[in-house]
Amino acid sequence: MRKISIILMSAAVFAGSGYGAEFRFGKGSFSVESNILGTSQKIEDSITTYSLVEEHKNIFGSRLFYSYNITYLSSSKEQKAIDLYNTAIDPTPGYQPVMEYELQGLDAQVDIGLDILKNENGYLGISGLAGISLPYIKNYNSDNNNNTTTGYLPDSKTKIKTYRLGISLKTAYRVYPRIELFGFASYAYQTGNVKNDAWGIDSSVNGTYLTAGGGVKLYLVDRKVKLWIIPLSPKLYLTLGYKYDRWTVNNVKINNLALTVREDDLTITDSYAFTGIGYSF
Repeated sequence: MRKISIILMSAAVFAGSGYGAEFRFGKGSFSVESNILGTSQKIEDSITTYSLVEEHKNIFGSRLFYSYNITYLSSSKEQKAIDLYNTAIDPTPGYQPVMEYELQGLDAQVDIGLDILKNENGYLGISGLAGISLPYIKNYNSDNNNNTTTGYLPDSKTKIKTYRLGISLKTAYRVYPRIELFGFASYAYQTGNVKNDAWGIDSSVNGTYLTAGGGVKLYLVDRKVKLWIIPLSPKLYLTLGYKYDRWTVNNVKINNLALTVREDDLTITDSYAFTGIGYSF
């Protein structure tokens, strides 16, 4: 799966970059949920995203299309009590350590597919996808944590690396000559690993990935021309939309005497509004 994902993504992005791209900026919220991080509570805070996107591009005017989305995300820090702390190794009366968490990372996906319905007003397409996710969760000890805590649970990164294959559905419709509504959804199987040597996490994992969203596109320039026999459609546009993502991996194992947990699933979600500017030919 790893080799297939990388080959498909590289081929589509490098082939498509000359035809167009959209640059997006997003703001919203995220959550991380897993007992392996030492807390039974959801870690939740605000998130900022930066994306390079091609939502849907037909190949030489045919029904075949490609799309891609490369997103870097970065969150604010969120503080949580380590309520799964093992008091057997540190029986200090009334003591409960506190940790700060921060989510960062990169996600990339490429789709290649076929428009089932297509006319001058819109399309409905289905595609196969390949993707890679490289998020990581940083943790920072609070100033009040004692030496036992910082020894067993030092400042570190929990790194997640998964590869995915799946399917997507994409659609758009021109409600006015220069205004288009668009939507998308993807579902994929993913496999990879979760690793944090400092905390005793090193686990091969499987799981699922889901994304969905949509928005509105306003065309500032929208023309059709022919270069010899090649049809071109130069466009300049603005977008406004919303995106939701959910990554789940199962049975992440941890071996750390400072925690009372040995295995749990890990789920990351984000949801954000975005605005963008793009071009295509």
